[in-house]
Amino acid sequence: MIDRVQKNLTDYCASLLVEHGFDYPVNDPVLPALYVIHKDMQRNNQKNQAIADAILEASKKFNPKQFIFNSSDAASKFQRGITIRWSILAGLAVLLAWVAAWHWSMRNDVDKATTIIGVSGNIEVLLQAVKKDESGDFFVDLTAAKGDSTQHFVEYRRLNAKTVRVYLGRGSR
Repeated sequence: MIDRVQKNLTDYCASLLVEHGFDYPVNDPVLPALYVIHKDMQRNNQKNQAIADAILEASKKFNPKQFIFNSSDAASKFQRGITIRWSILAGLAVLLAWVAAWHWSMRNDVDKATTIIGVSGNIEVLLQAVKKDESGDFFVDLTAAKGDSTQHFVEYRRLNAKTVRVYLGRGSR
């Protein structure tokens, strides 16, 4: 190092140290190293401040309702993402509705089957009363009811000239 540059450097270092409350002689050989460390820390602080300013500026611009795209490709990808998101949500809603309808229909079919099974005992009695004539037609012979009681599937009551009531049996209570 040239003597004049070294002298300026040590003077500057000494002034920095005096400014911060340290008293070093001007001809101390440690002063140039302290100056380098000081400059490095100063540059580091400036970089950190620049990063903090950039983050602060970016956070001020951040608004989820406003999007700024630098290219048309980014905008189309964003729109595609929105479309996919809504498609998935709509698909889930349709799937949920389909599962609910399927469950309801299965439950409804189970109720119908329970009713059929409950009535099947009465139907069996009616089927035993069915007969077949010579021409191959099936028929059931019913007789008029005698008295207050009625035999299910065998007797009937005439309600009027056009209506006949056949008693099928009692429902389960």
